[in-house]
Amino acid sequence: MCGRYGLNHPDPVLAEWYRASFMPELKPRYNIAPTMEILAIRDTDSGRMGSMMRWGLIPYWIKDVKKLPVLNNARAETVAEKPAFRQPFRQRRCLIPASGFFEWKTESRRKQPYFISSRDGAPFSFAGIYETWVTDTGEAKESCAIITTGCNALMQPIHDRMPVILPEDAWDTWLDPDLRRNEILLSLLKPCDENRMQAWPVTQAVGKVVNQGEELFRPLISEQEGDFFGAN
Repeated sequence: MCGRYGLNHPDPVLAEWYRASFMPELKPRYNIAPTMEILAIRDTDSGRMGSMMRWGLIPYWIKDVKKLPVLNNARAETVAEKPAFRQPFRQRRCLIPASGFFEWKTESRRKQPYFISSRDGAPFSFAGIYETWVTDTGEAKESCAIITTGCNALMQPIHDRMPVILPEDAWDTWLDPDLRRNEILLSLLKPCDENRMQAWPVTQAVGKVVNQGEELFRPLISEQEGDFFGAN
């Protein structure tokens, strides 16, 4: 699953990284949670662009959002079949940039948060889907979900799920609005190469959304060498 992440790469860096013609002005965010507005990248008639969307997909046919569970994740195994996800999967796909994400590892009677990022410092590009929901007053609300898959070798000691992280050579295929072949799209939804990733334990403060700041990304000092994965 993916229920918390951060993005502190500056918007000019992201605009260049994604070759985007437009990128909204961003501030560093170290503790992003579902229902917040997040950055999503998509291809449009005007080129590749960044947009802010609600994290938690709202299907276009929903009448009462208050009765809808927060659909922040879509499983790769069922995204092409579930009624809430199958149409966005075929027609409305996006990338969701992240400087890293958090996951909780069960250790004895407590859960220890870990921060997972790329070894080279580049942003992760989560595979996402998006939808436009129109309110009773005619206001259009864009929302999105992050697709998850099984874990790779680095994530296995921490959690059995992880977000789908797309390499740069898959972006054009994923974002192509005219591509609707499930077999091609589903082939992209696999665990990221663990050699690109690193992970370490971080402060329990990340568990509260009100806590922000770069200290949430910093590793805890630990005597257990096994607490650090892929960081050498």
